[in-house]
Amino acid sequence: MFLVLAAGAAAACWVVKGPAIFQEALHDDLGLMATVFPRVLLALMVAGLVQAVLPRDKVAYWVGSESGFRGIAIATVAGALTPCGPMTSFPFVVALYMAGADRGSLVAYLTSWELLGFQRFMVWEVPMLGVDFVLLRGLANLPLPILAGLLARRLPGIAPRVPPPGEGDLAADLRAAETQQAQVRVEEDAAKALAKNARPAEEPRRG
Repeated sequence: MFLVLAAGAAAACWVVKGPAIFQEALHDDLGLMATVFPRVLLALMVAGLVQAVLPRDKVAYWVGSESGFRGIAIATVAGALTPCGPMTSFPFVVALYMAGADRGSLVAYLTSWELLGFQRFMVWEVPMLGVDFVLLRGLANLPLPILAGLLARRLPGIAPRVPPPGEGDLAADLRAAETQQAQVRVEEDAAKALAKNARPAEEPRRG
C-alpha cells in the first residue's frame, strides 16, 4: 500500500511539476532515507535484543495486565526518561508488547515520552522558555500519562488482540505438559491398583 502511494505521488510530481522538480525531490528523499535507515535498523536491532533478553514473566509482572497501578507508574517514569526519538521509542514499545506488556502500560509510556520527556525539557524547553514555564507544564501534564494508561485498560479493544510470537506456543506447551502429567498420574494409579489386587492372591499360596 505504501509503495503504491509513493509511486502515485512520484508520478503526480513528474506530471505536475516536471522532471527537474521530480529529480530534486528524489534526491532529497534518498538523502533522508540514508539518514533515517541506519537509525531505524539500529532501533529494530535493540528492540529485538530487548525482546530476547527480557523474560516474559518478569515483564508481565512489572508492566503486564495484572500489574495494576504499579505498571502504569513504571511505564510513566520509563517514558519520561527515554532519551530518544520516535524511531527508537516505537520499536522499543513493540518489543515490550511482544515481551508481555499490556496496552495500558504502553499507552502510559508513549504519553509520558511525548509530554514529560526529560531530554526535551533540558535541551529545548529550559533554555528557550525558562525553568518556571517548564515546571508549570510538567506539573500540569504529570497526571495525564497515568490517566491515559488507566483509561486504555478500561476501554474495550477495537480490534482483537494479536498474541505476540511465542505466546500461543507457550500456551500450547503448557496444555501439553498438563495433559502429559495427567496421563502419568492415571498410569501410576492404575499400577497401584494392579499391585493392590495382586497382593491378596499371593497370600493364600504362601499359606
